[in-house]
Amino acid sequence: MLDHIGAFRQFSRHQVRIFNPKSVHRSLALDLDEFDVVVIHYSVVLSAEQFVSAELRDKLRRFRGLKIQFIQDDYRWVDRATEAARDAGIQVLFTVVPEPAASQMYDARLPGVRRVQTLTGYVPDNLVGRPIRSLQDRAIDVGYRTRDLPFWLGRLAREKAWIGQKFLELAPAYGLRCDIAWQEHDRIYGEQWIKFTASARATLGSESGASIADFDGSVEQAVRSYLRAHPGAPFEEVHSAVLQPFEGNVVVHVISPRVFEAAALGTALIMFPGEYSGVIKPGDHYIPLQKDFSNMKEVVEQLRDDSLVAAMTARAHDDLIGSERWSYRHFIEEFDQVIDEEAKAKRGPAAAPRWALARAERAMSVPGMSVRFFRAVRVVSSLVMRRDPALRFDIEYDSQIQKAWLALRVALADRTLRSLLVIGRRSGSPLDRLLREILELWLLRRAAARTLPPGQNFDLSVEVDHARGAICFVSAPAGAAPSRPDEPGGSTRDTLRTGEINAIEWDHRALGGRIQLDRPQMEVGIGYKGLESFTVLAGLGRRHPDALDRALEPVLRAAKPVGSAVR
Repeated sequence: MLDHIGAFRQFSRHQVRIFNPKSVHRSLALDLDEFDVVVIHYSVVLSAEQFVSAELRDKLRRFRGLKIQFIQDDYRWVDRATEAARDAGIQVLFTVVPEPAASQMYDARLPGVRRVQTLTGYVPDNLVGRPIRSLQDRAIDVGYRTRDLPFWLGRLAREKAWIGQKFLELAPAYGLRCDIAWQEHDRIYGEQWIKFTASARATLGSESGASIADFDGSVEQAVRSYLRAHPGAPFEEVHSAVLQPFEGNVVVHVISPRVFEAAALGTALIMFPGEYSGVIKPGDHYIPLQKDFSNMKEVVEQLRDDSLVAAMTARAHDDLIGSERWSYRHFIEEFDQVIDEEAKAKRGPAAAPRWALARAERAMSVPGMSVRFFRAVRVVSSLVMRRDPALRFDIEYDSQIQKAWLALRVALADRTLRSLLVIGRRSGSPLDRLLREILELWLLRRAAARTLPPGQNFDLSVEVDHARGAICFVSAPAGAAPSRPDEPGGSTRDTLRTGEINAIEWDHRALGGRIQLDRPQMEVGIGYKGLESFTVLAGLGRRHPDALDRALEPVLRAAKPVGSAVR
């Protein structure tokens, strides 16, 4: 995202100024009339008040110059997004959506708006010219990271996780060394991501996008309603019951910037066949893996062929990186051409003093002082502990600080949670992740005790997946949780006490993925879109099973057992 934003200022022949409107409720200084063109970047959600306040939206509405919007994940909130674009008077839309999907989504909703097709990302300059590690120096055969995306995006979005899950399942039969994961806590950022990709002989891939466009939010609501009635239902069940009529209503399939990253680092691509925005071709740039995995044997044979892999990665590097066709510089040249064609007036270089004042105004108010304080503490502690800051998320919002303080308070007030906090810190667990998991465990305990705020209480069921060594809690509306006896394979408590825990999970999707507290007033999101994996606590439980057993005891006592599960 930062590469994309920075490219405008770095490569455009026009004078470009950048302003972050998020959390700016009112700006006395900002005057858009200092500019000829205003561009809404895809990182700014035009329809959301937290990104663009009513005051700033009014300034945008009154601005008489050229208004351009970049948008990604177009398949979400289509009606809401296009209504906001019409209200603002957007004249040019840069969209990643190819035809005919773009016409289906925008012809009637944004009449008269010029559409320019673009990509989700391009070749980062910091990857160009890097030395490419030899195949013999790569410790992993296949490395891959992804997210398990929400059901309501359809089958295409599920392929990102499916290719990794199925490949990992089949890999041991071929003796492959794999580092493949799809949980949120396994994601890798910054320089660590580049090192990870460069350490793999190959990575996996599928087309980005979705095969369902949720125009008015009704598809998401239908899925949530079904999950409330059938907590923990797997994708195929939800698809058959809810999604089938919507599947393929609009298909958005595009290339991911990860393809460019792999090509720049000399990492081979194993991918489901697809169009990939016309950038890459099977056999030339990637090893095609059939979606039913019927050619897995052939794929592995090609992966082990040094000469084939070397030739394919060299060809991908030449075509995607060396050609500069997909560079940020080339992208901005195309952007500048649109400006030349659409902008009515170009006044030339200007100082833009109101913009400079607006930046100073924002710097004094956003973020809050508590965020500034904790950022400083983290920078100092990272230097002292010599920790790579790329491994951790930045603290951006006051709400994150509030949640950290709440987690610390509840841990100090409860003996069993305090024990987990102490053990976690002694074992070197990251404090931010440890506090987050303690906070969500505290919410599980409150749900079990029926002490959440009015309207927030729900039932819990617990499933044991003995094959994975996983304990899974599933939220359901009051009175809806299923109940069956624990299976003979062993009770949940026995699994905990023996330390045979590989994963502890919480599926809160049926209740919307969030819990609203009243004291203090805050909203807590459970994991990613309602799916949480307590990785730190699971690790502590393997080493200190009694401590984890005591902390989970109130939840297990109240939750209804439903036997074993395959999730």
